[in-house]
This record gives sequence, C-alpha cells and structure tokens, in this order.
Amino acid sequence: MRDMEALMVHHHRSALKKGHKSFKTKHLSKSALKAKAKGKVEKSSAAQKPKVTLRKQDRRNQAKQIMLSKREEMLSNKKFFDGRNGAPRIVAVIPLCPDVDVEDIVNRLNASVLDAHTRAPFSGPFTVPVERFKQKIEYIVAPRHFASILDAAQAADFVVFALSAKQEVDRFGETCLRSIVAQGVSSVYTVVQHLATVESAKMQTELRKSLLSYITHFFAEQDKIFAADSNQDCLNLTRFLCQQFPKGVQWRDTRSYMLADKTWYEPSQTSAGGSGLLALQGVIRGKKLSADRLVHIPGCGDFQIEKIVGGNVDSDVNSMDADTSEFTGNFVVLPSADQDDLDELSPEEMRDDNDAMAMESMYSESRGGMQLDDHFDLPEDDSDFDDDERTASLKDRNRIPKGMSEYQARWVIEENSDDEFESGEDSEDNAQSDNNDMQLDDDYVAHGADAYGTMSELDTQSEMFVDLSPEEEARQLKAFRERERADNEFPDEVELRPDESAKNRFARYRGLRSLRSSPWNADETDAKTPTEWSRLARFQNFTVSRRRALKEASVAPGVPAGTRAVVYLRAPASVYASVVGRPFVAVYSLLRYEHKMVVLNVSVTPNTEYDDPIPSKDDLILQCGPRRYKVNPIFSEAGAMPNNVSKVERFLHQGHTAIASMIAPISFGNTPVLLLKDIADTKSNIELVAFGSVINADHSRVSAKRIIITGYPFKIHKKLVTVRYMFFNAEDVLWFKAIPLFTKMGRSGFIKDKIGTHGYFKCTFDGPLNAQDTIGMALYKRVWPRPSSLWVSAY
Repeated sequence: MRDMEALMVHHHRSALKKGHKSFKTKHLSKSALKAKAKGKVEKSSAAQKPKVTLRKQDRRNQAKQIMLSKREEMLSNKKFFDGRNGAPRIVAVIPLCPDVDVEDIVNRLNASVLDAHTRAPFSGPFTVPVERFKQKIEYIVAPRHFASILDAAQAADFVVFALSAKQEVDRFGETCLRSIVAQGVSSVYTVVQHLATVESAKMQTELRKSLLSYITHFFAEQDKIFAADSNQDCLNLTRFLCQQFPKGVQWRDTRSYMLADKTWYEPSQTSAGGSGLLALQGVIRGKKLSADRLVHIPGCGDFQIEKIVGGNVDSDVNSMDADTSEFTGNFVVLPSADQDDLDELSPEEMRDDNDAMAMESMYSESRGGMQLDDHFDLPEDDSDFDDDERTASLKDRNRIPKGMSEYQARWVIEENSDDEFESGEDSEDNAQSDNNDMQLDDDYVAHGADAYGTMSELDTQSEMFVDLSPEEEARQLKAFRERERADNEFPDEVELRPDESAKNRFARYRGLRSLRSSPWNADETDAKTPTEWSRLARFQNFTVSRRRALKEASVAPGVPAGTRAVVYLRAPASVYASVVGRPFVAVYSLLRYEHKMVVLNVSVTPNTEYDDPIPSKDDLILQCGPRRYKVNPIFSEAGAMPNNVSKVERFLHQGHTAIASMIAPISFGNTPVLLLKDIADTKSNIELVAFGSVINADHSRVSAKRIIITGYPFKIHKKLVTVRYMFFNAEDVLWFKAIPLFTKMGRSGFIKDKIGTHGYFKCTFDGPLNAQDTIGMALYKRVWPRPSSLWVSAY
C-alpha cells in the first residue's frame, strides 16, 4: 500500500528546462552582448522605409509619367540637333597612344559618308554636313596636351578615344583617361588604329578583345571597338554619332556654354570698362545664356558680357527655331543694371551705418565673441591680443562696406594691418618647426627642400632653379617618404629637446577637452589670419543658396539654347592673343555669385596610380568644372563634427577620403574637382593626384592642427604617477597645468604639481597605470586656408 502511494506521489520532471527570463536581465557586459548577438547585426527601424504598395491604376499612372518624361527629353534633343538649322554634334577625338594619327581617323570617318577626296581642315573646330543622316558633326581634334584634352572632353557631346594596335596606352594617356572619367564625360566610343598591320585574323580578334577589356575598366557600357582601317566600322561609328543622343554631363548642362566657331577682336569698339571686345561666335548650349551673368574662358579668367548679337556673320543661316520668337533671326541682347561685377572681394571702404543697405537673407554677418565653455586657453603673453584689442576687433566686424549692389553678400572687414598673411612663414606649420613634427636637418635644408615642394622659399630674392644630382634627389625622396610612413605610425607626436621651452614653441596652441565637442570661435583672428579673410563671401545656408542659384539659371530670361549668336566680351587685347593660337575656344556661363571668393571645401580621394606623398599645403592645381587654379590645400578629416572642428591631416593618405580647404571661387552644384600636380621634369608634365567633388563653402569650419607632447612614467603609486621627459623646466609644467592628460592605453588624468626644476611633475589618472604606457598631452591650433590664383597653361 505504501508502495502504491509512493508511486502516486512521484512524477517525472519536464524534459524541457526553462532558462532565465530574458526580460529579467539587467546589465550585460560587452562580451555578453557580443556572444548573445552571435555575429548578427540588427538593422535600425528608422533606416527602413515603409514599403508602399501602389494600386494598379497608380502603377499605370507612374509608368505613363516616366514614359512622357522620356519622350519629352527625346523630342527636345531631336529638336536641338535635327533640321537644316539644327546645332551640330560636337565630337572630340582624343589620342591615348603616342603613335595615333587623329587627323587620319577623322578623314576616314568623313570618307565613309562623303567624297573620299574630301580632306577636312584641322586649323580648329570644323563642321562636316552628313547629308546621308541629315546631321552635322563638329569635330575637335585635340593634340596630346593635357589641358586641351580635358577642355575638349568637357565641351563634347561625344568623345571618341583613339587606341593603337602597335603601342600600348602610355602614362600620359592613362592620366588623361582617369582625369576625364573623374571630371565627367558624355557618351563615349572607342576606335583602334593600325589594326590592319596585324597579319593574322585571329590576332586581330584577340587584340580587339584585349583593348575592349581595357576600355571597359573605365567605361563599363562599352561593348564594341571600331577599327579605323575598316570602312564599314567607320560608317557604323558615324551612324552612331549622328543618330544617338548624348547623355550629357550633369554639372555642364546646369549652365550655359558655347564652343566658338570663330573668334575675332574689335579694339575700336570700346566697352564701358575701357577695353576692347572679344567676339565669340557659336551655338549656345545647355541653359539660357543671360547677359547679366559672367562667363569663364578656361585659362583666361572671368569676363563680363557687353552684348549678345543673334545671327551668323559668315552665312545666311541665322539661328535655329527657338521657342521664343524674339530670338529668331537677328537680335541684340544687352545686360541690365543687375549685371554681375568682377569684384572677388568686398571693397576696402567702410562705413558705420549698419542699416543703410538691405542685404539678401542668403548671406549672414559674421558674429564673434562666443564663450568657449570647454576651452582651455593658454595664458597670453605680450605678443597676443589682450581683452581690449579683442573686443575692438569684434566691434569692427559689424561695419559694412560701401558700394555693394542689392544682390551681393554682406561683407565683413576687420582692420588688422599687422596680421598679414604669409604663405610660407608659419613658424609652426613649416617643415623647420621641430624634430618629429616635420623637422628637417641642416644638411637637408642646405641642399634645398623646394625640390619637392614641402618647404617655403628659402631665398625669395632668387628664382633660379638648380637641378640636384640623381643621388641627392633619390636621398631626398627617400627621406620624404620616410616622413609619410612615420606620420602613419606615430601621428602628431612631438618630443621636446632639453634646451627647448615648450611655452615659447607652442605659444599659438591651446588645449581642448574634446576635439569633437568643445566649441571653437570661428571668428577669432590671430597673426596668421589671411588679409582677405574678413572680405570673403559667407553663406548662412549653403544648401538653400545653391538650390536658389541653380533654379535661377533655369528660369531666368536669356538667349535660349540652340540659338546661333555672337557673344561680345569686355576683354583686353592680351586675352585675344592668348586664345588665337588655341585649337578651340569654349566659354562657360557662371551662376550668380560664382565669381566671389569663399572658403571652398572639397572632398578628395587620392589617385591609386600616384605613388608620391601628397603633403598638406603642397603646390597643386585645382580643376573645378571648367576653371583651374593654383592652390595650396589644407587636408583635414572628412565627416561632419558637432562643433565643426576637424583635425588637419599632414598627408593625404592612400585609401582615405579627406576634405581639402582653400580660398577659391565658389562653384554651385555637384561639381567634380581634380587635384593635379605640375611636374616639369617628366614627359606627362601633369599628374592626377586626387579627385572628388565640391562639398560646401563654409567659413566657420575650423581646421585644427594637433600635436601630442609625450612623456613617460618615472614612478607609479596606484593612480598617482610621476612623469618625466614631457617638459624640461618647471615653468612649462605650470604653464600647461590646465591641459588634460591621456595615455595610449586609454587612461585619462591631470597634472597635480611640479617636482623639482627639471620638468618632472605628479599627475593623477582614473585608474592604475602600466609601466609600459606612454603619457600624452594634446594641443591644437587653427590652420588657415591659403588663397588661390588662376592657373594658365600654354596650349
């Protein structure tokens, strides 16, 4: 009986054992969270857009709208090119190999549709009527010159790359190819020359496949290579050029541009500015051409339009049928009172009346005097500004210059004649400042550091350049590359010499609690502030200003695209002398305010084929759209920081994107940029250093150079540490006592007091310190962007 009761009471436990309740778990460690996730990454719900299922009728309406949009675009292109008075299709033939004969390729293309005995003139752009396809082709035969090739690719509707079956693409050809891809290009075709010299048909097929594989690396849409020796291939290529519509270039099509068919100069008809008139005849393309906007000629600069005259002075053809009847036939368009001027900066005159002029809301006044709560300003000595001088400088910012038109920005001028900008005399930014902070030895300075452009001019009185010996050139290049590798391994680290005072050496530096969050007054000035800094254009909202300028270019009145006209520019005779020898001349219209100087920030990525180091402030050439300038960019970390402060990068490292800042004219739109290096002792002459696009024009973006003074623990007692070799006198310890400390292993602390007279001091950290750890102190100073100037190349 007892056994029966025991059996009735006994029961088996459940086979499934329940674990701890997941919602009862409080705080998990990082390792526990990582083990729980097991490699899975949860997507944030905010990033996921809700899926909207359209109804059948909505899908039909959407497809119909896309179809009508494409049809409207096709009809617009067809109307632009078709007809007896249609605009010619611009075709640029660019040689990539040294043995390519571009003139022979163009003659073979013409012979496939015209009389075989017809030879085209190659004195400049020439138009060939193709009656078979009822089209006109305007050829640009670009010589093997870097600037000419890039300008031809910018203005062309179709780009034909010419390869050779005998020779490979050399370094110059590949540089041109990569630069064209980076700056943007319209429809592309490829032709190969000397293919008939290859005897075997199988070898010809293999050669075509090899060349096609090469060109598809840059243009994936390429599916065929045409042979210049084959009449059928030339006919097919000409058919494509006449029947296909170009896809265009986004930054170019948002403004007006023109390829000049004919150029002449009229010195007798003087303009209001006292100079002659440079006349450019051609077909207006892109957007409407407004006489109030400035125009830019690559390599010559910006100019004002005197008048736009309709008609063709060489033939009976006046203009194609435009939408506006007033621009059909002969017409004259004069600029209005709202015409842009050529002033890059605000005038020197100043006045005290702040309310005498109504300014546009797209520009704002610079306001200073913001208190920096997280700022550790070092004690100022006699050489720095005192409080009265700083207050007076802030009051001067509220003055407004005279002589500004209604559309111009609010300019801010500061009277500080002592703070002249010296491009190469920064005592802490140049290469002679310190040992690890880009310091060079006396032997290096004696041999001249300007051989690769990392130092300022050693002798400004002499412009003579002396070639170094090959051994010395190799030694300097090796030392330069070692410095770049050291910058990667030990970034920003500085060690003081025993006989050196940190107070004097780092007088312009300051301490910050956090580079990411500590505020920095962007309007403060110092002895290195550029003289034109207070006269630069400043945007309150760059995105809104850019959108407004692009919208104005599309809706503003002007001469419609497709109209044949003569544009008269106010220019001296020297400009005509510089353009008369060029293979072609293109002119581009600028948007409103694009002539004004700003702090231009561009995002750049280094070219993988460029092996030499790219130091900050190096002499480079900036190509922004059709304009080219000589610049000394300052590289800083990419990304948006909460306090708008970014750390300066000493080099533009491979595989990393950086922000290059400089004082240059603004460019609206997603304009591509190229950073080029002029190398006179090479056959290619120009090297592509980096490429990217315009980010914004933000004068409040602070580029801060960081240095780290390192020291080493001498005695460790739990959290109390005695540090040596960071400073070498007691005065420096007291001077930098307010700056926080950190270690490479993640500890943070502060200085308590000095010990003795040799720079030893006690400090406290937030945890026990390792004897192998290194103690650092971060100091920062602002690096100002450098001004730019127009770069002129001999065509």
